[in-house]
Amino acid sequence: MKNKIDHSLCKSCGICTEVCPYKIIGQNGNIHFIKEREHLCLQCGQCMAICPTKAIHVKGLSYDDDFCELPRRKNNYENFAEILRSRRSVRTFKNKPVSDELIDEIIDSVSYAPFGAAPEKMGISVINNRETIESALPLISDFLNGIKKYIENPIASAFLRLLTGKEEFQTVKNHIYPIAKAGNYSLDNGDGITRGASTIITIHAAKDAEAHTNNEIIYATYIMLLHMPLDLEPPW
Repeated sequence: MKNKIDHSLCKSCGICTEVCPYKIIGQNGNIHFIKEREHLCLQCGQCMAICPTKAIHVKGLSYDDDFCELPRRKNNYENFAEILRSRRSVRTFKNKPVSDELIDEIIDSVSYAPFGAAPEKMGISVINNRETIESALPLISDFLNGIKKYIENPIASAFLRLLTGKEEFQTVKNHIYPIAKAGNYSLDNGDGITRGASTIITIHAAKDAEAHTNNEIIYATYIMLLHMPLDLEPPW
C-alpha cells in the first residue's frame, strides 16, 4: 500500500502539512502527498498520529498496530525519576530464566523509540538460554583477551586505531585493555563477561546502515528503562 489520504474522512485542517518534517504533504484544495517529495518519507507516523480523523495512511504503518490514544493522566516525575535512579549499569545476575512474555514486552517497547534514520535496517537478536551463552563464552574470552596483544604491539595498535576510529579505540585502550590485562575476562576467574546472565539482547545493523550507532544506543536505552519496572528484584 502506498501513502494515501482518505478524502472521505479528511477535514482539510492542514495539521499534517505543518508537522511533516520533510514537507511531503501539501494542501492545494485537497490534502495530498507531493509525489516528487514522497521518497523522503521517514515513515515516522507523525502525520497519522496528529490526524484527528485518522484519514492518513503511511506505507508500513497502521492505526491499529502502531498508534494508541494519548494518556489523559500526567506523567509522574517522581516515579520515573525513581526508575532512573535505581537502574544499574553493572550487575551480577540471578540464575533465573526470563519469560518469553517479558522479552516480547521489552522488544515491543523498541517500536516506540525515536530513530535517527533507516530504522528498517536495524536488527534485534535474543539469546534466552544460559547454556548457549556459556558455550560462546570461551570464544568471547579469547577475543577480549586478544585485545592485549593489539594494544601492546605499536604496529597493531596503530592499525586498530585506524580501523576503529579515535573514539572506539580510546574505549578499547582505556577500558577493555586494562580489564583484560587484569584477567577479568579469563574464565578461570569466573564469568566476568556476562556475569551469569540468562538472557542476552543485542541490537545490530549492517556497517553501512545510516545512523545505526545512534539508533542502537536509543533502542538499548528503551530496553533497559522498560526492564526496570517490569522485573526489578534486588539484589540483581
